[in-house]
Amino acid sequence: MSQVFRLFLVFSFSVLPLVSSASDEVFARQGDVVVTHAELDAAFARIPLMYRMNFIRNGEKVDQLVRSLINNKLIGAAASQDGFDQDPIVVNRMKLTAEKELAEAWLDHVVENALQADYEALAHEKYLANPENFQTPEVVDVSHILISSDTRPEEEALKEATRLRNELLNDPGLFDEYVMTYSEDPARVNNGGRYPQMTRGQMVEPFEDMAFSMTKPGSISELVKTSYGFHILRLNAQIPPAAIPFEQVKVRLVEEARTEYLSKYKKRYIDTMTAGTIEVSPEAIEAMAKRHFGENLELAPGYYD
Repeated sequence: MSQVFRLFLVFSFSVLPLVSSASDEVFARQGDVVVTHAELDAAFARIPLMYRMNFIRNGEKVDQLVRSLINNKLIGAAASQDGFDQDPIVVNRMKLTAEKELAEAWLDHVVENALQADYEALAHEKYLANPENFQTPEVVDVSHILISSDTRPEEEALKEATRLRNELLNDPGLFDEYVMTYSEDPARVNNGGRYPQMTRGQMVEPFEDMAFSMTKPGSISELVKTSYGFHILRLNAQIPPAAIPFEQVKVRLVEEARTEYLSKYKKRYIDTMTAGTIEVSPEAIEAMAKRHFGENLELAPGYYD
């Protein structure tokens, strides 16, 4: 298909409702090989329902799918013309594939017709039962002064940082002035050394550990050594986690509840249908092993260990 046709697909599938009644009319053709609307819809049906409409709206993906279907038809026709479709192994492979397709289609049907639950109630129950999962992160507002160990020996950097910290302990009001005068963090030009919305995972570990261990606004930290040098931190504010209202997460939780419910429904159905014991006789195992390994069953470890 051409780029123009792909664009047409994107446009048409975006603005037109899907027609539910597929037909045997030709959708695409390559020489004598055709893909019908009914075959295309059958291929679409393999795609999970939650992703199907977005797939159909994507002209490039539809293009790729149609090409794949035509390629399978062309190659399959060559195989049939050569009589390869009559090979006993191939016949049984096709049978297994048909059974797999039927089982998967039936499971989709079972799930689509499952008794629906009150997904919003299930979502709200999950929200209430796990309050720790629905909180804003802890946030700290800190300012810092960096004395770099890249521009001087580490001993000199430590000595300078210690001097500045002692002076700030005597007069914390000098902190902002010292940021602009002494700090070697290039970002200070734009942020004045302040990180007002810092959450875990944003800074190097020693800096972060110190920032989140401070509790009193205005307090000056111990010196913090990182790969950049020595830091002096001031805690400006500490914002503890807060509960996120249910309404803000409802859409996501309802969808999760629906997915989880239907997944469990499907599993229960499969467990019910396949609850019997699978019986395999020793004679059947031996016959299978000999078929693949010959009479020397020492080549088949695992069966007789």
